[in-house]
Amino acid sequence: MSATARSQDRTALSLTASDGTELALHHWAPRCPPTAAVFYVHGIQSHAGWLFETGPELAARGLAVFVLDRRGSGTSGGPRGHLPSVAQVLDDYATAITAVRTRVEDIPLTLVGQSFGGSVLAALVTAGRTAGDRLVFCAPALGQQRARHGNGEALAAVRCTGGLNTTPLALTDTDYTQDIPYLDFMANDILMIRQITASSRSVMVGLEDVYMRGGTWDTASAVRPAHPVHFVRPEADAIIDLDIAWRVLTGLTRSATAVDFPDSGHYLEFSPARHRYWDWVAATATATADE
Repeated sequence: MSATARSQDRTALSLTASDGTELALHHWAPRCPPTAAVFYVHGIQSHAGWLFETGPELAARGLAVFVLDRRGSGTSGGPRGHLPSVAQVLDDYATAITAVRTRVEDIPLTLVGQSFGGSVLAALVTAGRTAGDRLVFCAPALGQQRARHGNGEALAAVRCTGGLNTTPLALTDTDYTQDIPYLDFMANDILMIRQITASSRSVMVGLEDVYMRGGTWDTASAVRPAHPVHFVRPEADAIIDLDIAWRVLTGLTRSATAVDFPDSGHYLEFSPARHRYWDWVAATATATADE
């Protein structure tokens, strides 16, 4: 990777996954040397392009911002909407986080998992595949597969599915936001994932299995997460059962703290709370270890 650019323009860096798939790592850099960095794990339908405001806003607050387009999403390679295995997803993100950590080795790195990205992040922490200093789970999809399918035969059936056959995601754009300009953006977003493969549905369960079966993060035998750990809770969420997500996170670590954002829906970046959220992320990412 080249030296950090002194601008707020987005650049796309290319990473090669362990199976040869080309992955796009997007980067927004502040005009001055960054005081902290954020690595953002996006949700099931989104991609780095959804941070078209968040990236520049955080860069304007002095942060270096990195977002990996998940394989099969955004401008990364791989079949659209397809995740081949839990191991490959974790390896993709571990590779990207390591690349970012090398690039910003002298400043704090905050890992942010939004929606499905929260489930990915929790699996990474449990598997010991992170290199960040603090964690943020924003409206995270923690425990949601068990909430929707139960913990019996229906969940097992999804776990055992596979292949490239696609089915639509049971989500609407208004589940994310009620703001017309953002709804227009989503309606015209040709990179937005509208369908996922059977294999991806299996991987969603498998990622959840990693942290639901992996023990707590606070025990001596488990991998400790970055500290502190934050749970960002929108006022209303049409996608995530936030109470379940909070119970899962507090079951994983006693260090979790919650912060509420009034006037917000599932995707805070597309809500009236977005400016407060950007200010909070910047303050959290630059906080000293004892704050």
